[in-house]
Amino acid sequence: MLNIIRMELYRMVRMKSFWVILIIVGIMNVISVSLNDAMMSNPEMQKAIESTKAKEDDPLSNIGMSVSIERDENGDYGFLETITSAVREMLCALFIGIFTVIFVTADFNTGYIKNYGGAVKHRWHMVFAKGTAVLVYTIMFFAVFILSSSLGVYVGGHKLIMDPAGKITEVLGVQCLLHIAFAWIIMSLCLIVRNNLISMIVSCCLSFHVFQALYILADKGLKKLGWENAEISNYTVSGRIMKYGLESSKILGSTLLIAAIFAVVSYILGSLWVTKKDLV
Repeated sequence: MLNIIRMELYRMVRMKSFWVILIIVGIMNVISVSLNDAMMSNPEMQKAIESTKAKEDDPLSNIGMSVSIERDENGDYGFLETITSAVREMLCALFIGIFTVIFVTADFNTGYIKNYGGAVKHRWHMVFAKGTAVLVYTIMFFAVFILSSSLGVYVGGHKLIMDPAGKITEVLGVQCLLHIAFAWIIMSLCLIVRNNLISMIVSCCLSFHVFQALYILADKGLKKLGWENAEISNYTVSGRIMKYGLESSKILGSTLLIAAIFAVVSYILGSLWVTKKDLV
């Protein structure tokens, strides 16, 4: 199994998309965070934010992605506020999902997986190796995202205020685990569907809150049936990514449980499918 893991990691870092996405995200973060003040002072941006808040009950208003970073009373940026503003808007999930689809479907599209798949004693080893590579990529992505966001604050001429180390570890650790679970869900989808277009569409729809709008509509139906506190998104990985932030310690246990369940179920489904079906 270790040889397969090494092979997948080597294949991952040799892919152009591996470096291209990390570089794009790094540059984009530095520019967007440094220009946050200019964007937030734009009257059109203020109108858009107010319009979105006024339409919170409209499911369609949740579709899309809008990232804005709030400063404290002294005009400084809080470390966790700077990072989680984009993370909770599913920006990280968007790019992680894109790379996961490209990476997982690459050897299926080329037929390369058939060259080594027959020599593997247990096909679930291949799924575990891909999952390990995706896990490593997610951690690296978070590292680049955090560093570039922090750099953007200083490039913009502002001060970055650090939060307590325990709180930073908790919030970023939980968000990283949630994103790993998200990546494994997309990986499993790729292994089952084996179509990069469909997988990419589903991944982007999750990241741009399209499914979130459907959850809201379903919640309204469930409330009419008697479930007064219906909130489907609260039991999904994407929903927890959007919820978990600075004041979320009360849902720490349930969030970790949801991440673990989705990750394990996704891995099992992907492994069973690869084991039972032909590789190409």
